[in-house]
Amino acid sequence: MAFLAVAWVWDAFIAAERFVVGIIPWAPFKRAFGALIDRLPAPAVLLIFLVPFLIVEPLLVVATVAIAMGYVLLGAIAWIVLKFLAIALIPAIFDLTQHRLMTMPWFVRAYDKVMAFHHYADRIVAPYKEAARAYLARARRRALTAANRMPGMTHIAARFASRKRGGGGPPVAWSG
Repeated sequence: MAFLAVAWVWDAFIAAERFVVGIIPWAPFKRAFGALIDRLPAPAVLLIFLVPFLIVEPLLVVATVAIAMGYVLLGAIAWIVLKFLAIALIPAIFDLTQHRLMTMPWFVRAYDKVMAFHHYADRIVAPYKEAARAYLARARRRALTAANRMPGMTHIAARFASRKRGGGGPPVAWSG
């Protein structure tokens, strides 16, 4: 389950990285970085991919030692920031270097095994995810039914729905 959770977070960060790169005009940087990656040998690209891991992991040990030595708040903050950087940076770098990393046969085999496990775990968890979605849908319907039975709740729900749709407009007085 931990592997699957990290894989989902990884996928989310890749999507977020692509979104941010799409918003921020990093196209020239991306082209320059891609050109650099294309000129480097695959083992050097692997090193670029592993550098964040090689920096963050020892620092995570230091943060854990700080927590154990009584610097709980400082160590916890450092640990969270380092983990966030690792989870955010490594997928972004992998997305930029994947085409060169896949030129190494051993890396392709390892990647295929990880992805096979990822898909296997997805298949195992899929019925539970679907059951959770169905449960949440039923809970929403029950809450909506209960809210519709309460006087004034329909009016409040309509105001929130209007705001969510971007209707804006002035606030409507509620007679409670």
